[in-house]
Amino acid sequence: MSDHSPVLVSWVAVNNDPYERERATAQYRLVQNQPVPGPTLTLLYDQASPYAGRIHDVVLFSGNAPTASREYRALTETLDSLRSHDPEINITVEQWDGEDPTDHRGIFTFLSQRMPILRQRFAGRELVIHISPGTPSMQTIWVLMGETGFIEPPVQLVKSYRKEERYGRAAVVPVSLGIDTFYKAYRRSRPAQVSAEEQGILWDPARFRTNRMRQLFAEARRYAQLNVPVLLLGERGTGKTTLASWIRMNSPFRREEQDAHWPAVACGQYSPETMRAELFGYLKGSFTGATRDTEGLLAAANGDTLFLDEVGDISPDLQRLLIKAVEEKQYLPLGNDRPKHSNFRLITATNLESDELRRRLHPDFLDRISLLVLQLPALRDISEELRWLWPDVYRQAAQRCGVTEATLHSEDWPDQQVINSLARHPLPGNLRDLFRVAYRILSARHDPVEPLKWTEAVDYGLEGLDSPSPCGSGASPKPAVASQAIARAFAETQPLDHLLQQLGRLDTGRIEKDLKAFLARELRRCARTYQKPINELCDVSERTLRTWVLDEPNRKDVADHRQINSESVA
Repeated sequence: MSDHSPVLVSWVAVNNDPYERERATAQYRLVQNQPVPGPTLTLLYDQASPYAGRIHDVVLFSGNAPTASREYRALTETLDSLRSHDPEINITVEQWDGEDPTDHRGIFTFLSQRMPILRQRFAGRELVIHISPGTPSMQTIWVLMGETGFIEPPVQLVKSYRKEERYGRAAVVPVSLGIDTFYKAYRRSRPAQVSAEEQGILWDPARFRTNRMRQLFAEARRYAQLNVPVLLLGERGTGKTTLASWIRMNSPFRREEQDAHWPAVACGQYSPETMRAELFGYLKGSFTGATRDTEGLLAAANGDTLFLDEVGDISPDLQRLLIKAVEEKQYLPLGNDRPKHSNFRLITATNLESDELRRRLHPDFLDRISLLVLQLPALRDISEELRWLWPDVYRQAAQRCGVTEATLHSEDWPDQQVINSLARHPLPGNLRDLFRVAYRILSARHDPVEPLKWTEAVDYGLEGLDSPSPCGSGASPKPAVASQAIARAFAETQPLDHLLQQLGRLDTGRIEKDLKAFLARELRRCARTYQKPINELCDVSERTLRTWVLDEPNRKDVADHRQINSESVA
């Protein structure tokens, strides 16, 4: 049995499964003394069906009907017939508790809960959604879910025909309306030249479990409508590239023909000269190796969005040139004295902390790219999202490394154990740490000599979280990581032994400042939200809270930095 075989997903046809019935008598309809196969048997076994003999896993949806009902009879007789045709067939029955088979909302709610689970169970395998059985309401919901991209691919909607209705067609044919929806485009949208481990994980606000993520994407949706630069901040692996794609997909600054390869560049992978040529383009002969006129990313971004990842790596000279492009929507290709126009919207991203970003970027450039700012949280701060993120990461990891994990959620799959362990860890690599765990589990499960059992493989995978840093054993974590891990341990009254092994020597002064800054920011926010004076919320003054947010040495650093290169760069 092939793990790559398609999976049939279908409602049971109450009046026509497993065989067609006479309306008046409810007896099987006979042709030449043989019962006429219904839609399910037609798809699976009719020689004119492209799926005949190819499907070994079937998911049947049926109402939770009493044993004397037509629906119960159709289900049990269909199960018996399928097993008589193929004793080794795997059948899953999904029962719907709804009473009204015309209730669109009830049917959609039920399927929207079950289909993601089936998608995870049959990861990487084509789901063949048979829309012929069921009520018109059920058929409508299948089409809407399939065409809008609600069901993650690979998926194919199909319908079946009776023999007398085929007119030369196959017994089963694909169904497609050709609707190009947001989710379809979002799934295939990839920024040019920028790739990240976490990029395959789609941030879908409908799946969010935390107010922080809901609020972040609500703000991103508002920002997306404006041709104003947006700066994305966040630790490595938090999904900045994916958020950039989401903003572009939700904005008017998008050319559909560029969805699969829209204008973007990782600034850290180029020298200043090469970066300028990549962005602005060049004329033939403008430098050694320029054998033809070449348009840059700014030209490609006209009417679209330009994404600059690792923006802290842009050279000072290029910062000056980009200011003019952002402000005036004009630029000069290398070797050309005639300015070109590009009406682009700019998104930038960095994992640098604010002090380091201010040190690297000229104040005028930083001011222009940070008119709107979005801060992506670390996974340790939104651990509730792990409930849907971890299964998605595991499935993506299996697909990327060429492993078909047919038993992704078998009975002994310790999913919650993994999620609980991830939630307790500071996860300095965020989504990349999740992928590291997933790859280790997959390697342990698919060892050709000594494959580990599920629980042992999970333990082996989680050990990867505590493996030495690729930066070297002396690399210290970001202070914010240590502060948040310590705060979590305090809240849960956990001992520090395990954290000290992970974090190494602690900077207690910095941890204290981080915690006081968090407390100050939240108190000031609450004071604004509820329109209350600070002294009603705590026992220190507004002035004291301001010093906690930004201590005196940091303020002096900022002031000194803004005096450097104070001449105009426009």
